[in-house]
Amino acid sequence: MTTRDDLLIDLINRTEMEGEGPRITVVAQGVVITGRIAAHRRWATDLAGRLGDAELPDERFAEDFAREAGETPDYPPAFLHLRGCQLISGTSSLPAALGEFFKVPLAMISAWSVR
Repeated sequence: MTTRDDLLIDLINRTEMEGEGPRITVVAQGVVITGRIAAHRRWATDLAGRLGDAELPDERFAEDFAREAGETPDYPPAFLHLRGCQLISGTSSLPAALGEFFKVPLAMISAWSVR
């Protein structure tokens, strides 16, 4: 996003207030990614919970995401937080199924659509 996109920023801020936003498809450096907009705090809390599962070898990283969840989100936001992501197209080394959580810098988004 080379210029400030106030409508996308408004969508992110409304999601911060309401907890979960609409499904969105974004183009970031030629890669098309789809997912649901997630509030920063919920995104980080859910990741902390998933990593904190005692059966996973990554549980020591849970505290980093728990700390992140306690941070006040920036305004204007610098990132779009997504849940339930999929890679639609693009020449990238990203896997087709990106997983539950993804973070995209707004500066890299060149186009987007909600559905």
